[in-house]
Amino acid sequence: MFDLHILGTSGSRPTGKRSVSGNYLSTPHGNLIIDCGEGFQGRLIKHELDLKKNPIGIRARASKIKVILLTHSHLDHCWGLLPLLKTMQLDGRTKPLTIIAPSTIQAIGWVENNYGDNIPSNSNINPSDFALLFKEWRTHIENNSSKNIFKINWILIPIIGHNPHNLITQPIKGIKLTAIPTNHTVVSVAWFIESTEKSDRRVLISGDTKYNVPGFKEEILNNPIDLLIHEATFTHELSEKAGEHGHSTSLEAGKVASDINAQVLGMVHFSPRIIDFKLIEQESRINHQKSFACNDGDIFRISNDGKVNLFRKSQNSWREHDMQ
Repeated sequence: MFDLHILGTSGSRPTGKRSVSGNYLSTPHGNLIIDCGEGFQGRLIKHELDLKKNPIGIRARASKIKVILLTHSHLDHCWGLLPLLKTMQLDGRTKPLTIIAPSTIQAIGWVENNYGDNIPSNSNINPSDFALLFKEWRTHIENNSSKNIFKINWILIPIIGHNPHNLITQPIKGIKLTAIPTNHTVVSVAWFIESTEKSDRRVLISGDTKYNVPGFKEEILNNPIDLLIHEATFTHELSEKAGEHGHSTSLEAGKVASDINAQVLGMVHFSPRIIDFKLIEQESRINHQKSFACNDGDIFRISNDGKVNLFRKSQNSWREHDMQ
């Protein structure tokens, strides 16, 4: 059984009711974070405290996290990582943690050989590439720790072309992680997470991307997807703006869900200008009927038999949402 906690649904910046990107996935084999935007640890702590008061039997413990997956280096998807690591250290964590993110061969090589120099203007190395961020974060942690920090495995994936990247070493036994290159303004991936023991559950989380990702094809993913989490930054009338900024519309998110035969689509990363989220769902359902505009705090439960249920929070309590 998989439980996916949606802890941020706003794009670029938080709003009064929505925080920036962040997800917590609970599996029988170990728990993961997928993206970790500004303020993530505070959201996770409050979410877990509220869950403890409710009888639905679902939890989101920070101490159980084994792996953190990042889709791309824009701050609304990763700026909460360093504070989270510091808190883990203060809490006395001893278990190792694996952090995985996309990069490029050029950036990885430059950091290994030239870190500290100015990045050449003709190098095509983005100053916010994870190769540089990992180096800075690692140095900060090591230089500002009064005691030994728990072991962190910092893994950079050199993204080449559009083919899915299968990790050579899988950090959680029983879980297969695959990075699928997406189409954004910086190097970016979607994370395909599937169980490999007993029931075969499959979740795809997109991060930020334009429509028509080559790896989002049923023949590449092999089997139907239980749950697709896909951005829907704009509605259809702003499709040109979406494409210019490396984003998708709700109509396009529904097309992706249909293309890969996803059982359920959860849409996130909404522009702050969006007010009517029923319109988001109506547009997406032109192409995919089981499409839902997510709220912060939503929990998707994928049972061992493949059934997907949505639990939606209302006044600090969760109730099963009608998905018909």
